[in-house]
Amino acid sequence: MLTLHLHFESICGPWERLLDGEADLIIHHIDKADPRFEFIDLRSVALIPVVAPGFLPFPISQSLKPEQLRDCVQCIIRDSARHSPPRDYYVIEGALSWIVSDQLMKKEVILQRMGWGHLPDFLMSEELKSGRLLSIKGKYLRGGKVELVAARQPNVPHGPVAERLWRFIAGQAPPARTRHRAQRGTFSLKQ
Repeated sequence: MLTLHLHFESICGPWERLLDGEADLIIHHIDKADPRFEFIDLRSVALIPVVAPGFLPFPISQSLKPEQLRDCVQCIIRDSARHSPPRDYYVIEGALSWIVSDQLMKKEVILQRMGWGHLPDFLMSEELKSGRLLSIKGKYLRGGKVELVAARQPNVPHGPVAERLWRFIAGQAPPARTRHRAQRGTFSLKQ
């Protein structure tokens, strides 16, 4: 019997697990110029700075500066990497912070008016539409964008199940985005 093991990692954790041989495939963003990865483009993800209504002690404006948020608790995700150099994305130096393990916990902390932070567009589109979350994106808090990919190591053997999963993902990816790398990517299947 084959078992598919799905693990949730964050920040540098997915790359580390893949490059350490602990995962066969990851769904994450990568440095596409890095030859240690082959990949299938899946979609762009916008990272938007958001707050719950009433969280900020001042009005939201397009000219909101990071320094103004220093005394407001920022919710950030803990990097699950064990030996890679730590990376911080959108962290305001010296700000008060909550550190959480994943995007769903981060979203809940922000919804409960306990902090602010950047969330992926697909995870909060309904909350933005309903007004339960408000974008604070502007001139100085620009948010960001990452390209979500399926990635794997190109020069390691892939078992039949991992290869089948790879081909399935390539077949489901948007057609225009699979042309250049249809034979590339990785996920954690131990056979």
